[in-house]
Amino acid sequence: MKHVFKLLFLFSVLGMSSCQTSEKNAVVKLNIKNNPIQQSVYVDLIELDGEPITLDTVLVNAGNANLELKAGTVNSSVICRVRFQKDQLFFLLVPDQPEINLDVDFQNSTAYTTNSIGSNSFKNMVSNFNLVLVGIDSLKAMIDAKGDIMDSSRVAMETEFRVTLEQAGNYLLGYADSTKTPAIALYAVGMTQNIAAPDKIYTVMDRLSQRFSDISSVVRITNKFKSTMAPAEANGLVGKEAPLFELPTPDGQNLSLKSFRGKHVLVDFWAGWCKPCRMENPNVVAAYNKFKGKNFTVLGVSLDKDKASWIKAISEDQLFWNHVSDLKYWNSAVVPLYSIEGIPFNVLVDPNGIVIAKDLRGEELHKKLEEVLK
Repeated sequence: MKHVFKLLFLFSVLGMSSCQTSEKNAVVKLNIKNNPIQQSVYVDLIELDGEPITLDTVLVNAGNANLELKAGTVNSSVICRVRFQKDQLFFLLVPDQPEINLDVDFQNSTAYTTNSIGSNSFKNMVSNFNLVLVGIDSLKAMIDAKGDIMDSSRVAMETEFRVTLEQAGNYLLGYADSTKTPAIALYAVGMTQNIAAPDKIYTVMDRLSQRFSDISSVVRITNKFKSTMAPAEANGLVGKEAPLFELPTPDGQNLSLKSFRGKHVLVDFWAGWCKPCRMENPNVVAAYNKFKGKNFTVLGVSLDKDKASWIKAISEDQLFWNHVSDLKYWNSAVVPLYSIEGIPFNVLVDPNGIVIAKDLRGEELHKKLEEVLK
């Protein structure tokens, strides 16, 4: 599986639990105001590979209307989506009770209300997280606007960026750890991909499997999820020699990983097309600037396929270290060599060529470098 985000994987395993049956059917009682146009309304269940299964559909006229749509069975470990055909408006609900009221006014659709406890909790989590994302995007834009200027204000913004990113991940993991609704817990963990440390995600998933041990689908989902997110020490990289490779630089010269022996090197697997990678880049830049005088450097290994786009991303993000790529996208030689399933991904290699850590992001990267570069 080669997704930048593994949220689609989360949806796919959520779909497995939709096959479970319940003694009670669930319906959505939809109260619509100020619908601008005649259109169909659908209730979908998230299914395998992220593709939805439509459970019910009703044609609604412009104006006000009261509808009732089938929403499968009562099940707090799945997500339903109520969507409108023509204006792309949709709402995510948890079918945690037989009758779910959903009141929607098209003149202020974000103020929708529902009587479902799980759905309201879900709405609160996503709304709060979206506010954090606005702040993260704003910081990223201000950092980009600095261009190649490396001054104290840029360092401060980059520090704030990575702290905010870590706080966002902690918020989602905290929500997953405390909610009583398994669907929300799983969704929240899925949203933390590439913004929270893998070990933290693994720990929360382990606790979810214990908290919801009476729900077979949740145990199955968490176990499968944990198998893809096993702690660094459990996979074959940490503690062993980093697999060697030699790839072209932007100017066409071959550069080998072995040539970095004698230094700590962060081998950073990324791509110009990868938004999570670009969001993490300011954090890597900050780490590089902070520790480059302590026998530390970064080697960027790109999964790009277009050379111009790759070079442009290096320039835009001010990545002032060595870069290599065979420009073969997911067919790159490094993908099977390092068992890469998603990016950003990195390994920290010591001066002897031994991998001492992997998947270091946000504050975890800085903490690990402070530990080894004393």
